[in-house]
Amino acid sequence: MIWIRADANKEIGSGHMMRCLSVAAALEKRGEQVLFVVADEEATQLLAQREQVYHVLHSDYRDMEAELPKLRELFMQEKPDVILVDSYFATNRYLEQLSAWTKTAYMDDLFRVPYPVDMVINYNIYGDLLPYQEQAHSRNQAFLLGCSYVPLREEFQNIALRKEAEQVPHHVREQVQNVLITTGGSDKYNLAGQILGAVLAEEKTKALQYHVVSGAFNSHLPELQKLAAEHENVHIHINVTNMSELIQSCDVAISAAGSTMYELCAVGVPTLCFSFVDNQEKMVQTFVDKGVVHFGGDYVRDGEEMFAGLVTKLCELISSKELRQTYSTKARSLVDGKGAERIAETIQKMAEGN
Repeated sequence: MIWIRADANKEIGSGHMMRCLSVAAALEKRGEQVLFVVADEEATQLLAQREQVYHVLHSDYRDMEAELPKLRELFMQEKPDVILVDSYFATNRYLEQLSAWTKTAYMDDLFRVPYPVDMVINYNIYGDLLPYQEQAHSRNQAFLLGCSYVPLREEFQNIALRKEAEQVPHHVREQVQNVLITTGGSDKYNLAGQILGAVLAEEKTKALQYHVVSGAFNSHLPELQKLAAEHENVHIHINVTNMSELIQSCDVAISAAGSTMYELCAVGVPTLCFSFVDNQEKMVQTFVDKGVVHFGGDYVRDGEEMFAGLVTKLCELISSKELRQTYSTKARSLVDGKGAERIAETIQKMAEGN
């Protein structure tokens, strides 16, 4: 059995859980049993929708060391072969304890090395640029680094693999009509609403069709729905189950940094990217440095001034099909759709070696 320890809620959004669900699906295809272990009830609806088996610890997701006694009790019952942890709140003491029980893998974004685990996964665009090996916890520690390990959801895996086999590009239209706006699962700053306010006030962008993705933990949904009621060209998509179809229907995306960026790359939609928390800056900067996306700004640094910048950059994308085509081509070359399978294969080999 493989355990996955991850959480999703209004504070941290659903990104950690969604990428772990992709790995879980790949593991189950390989015949492995998977159990999700979560702190509280907030993630259970998401897991139930995907028919995932889970155990609730009834703990504080921010204090993972405090859950160790409960986790030990459950461990003695289930005895998993591997535990995959995906949380920024996992301390070294926490990971050390898990590693004393069984093989442990950690999904990383922050590079707070060394991690006392058997394997570290950092699939981010900058993952293979970081000196993990130089600061490894042990000689036998394994690292899965870079975009070869992006754990796309199955619908995006299929798109990426089909495009690779058939060399079918995203169709970059002559004119931009539909714009996707995605700001993360919780959007506690109401960035989607503020972006809408900015683009609807600009003459060049006010008539476009805007498709806003609202996650399960978005507390600003009523405000977005009010905007949609006032503007016929604003469409709110709640708890989307066909994200790949929605992305493919759009000509441009305005997106916060995060896992959605890799899904946009799999489709090849020209993207205007921005950051709103400190740990997103490196990701956004690397995407920009590689010429994969158009840069929209940093909310932490620029505050409300970012929205004027986003409008300016959106106008640049709208006015140049050549620029959109360049971004589309570079984005599609970044991910191949096999990342979740590669992670699952390595975890299974770890389990068999127990």
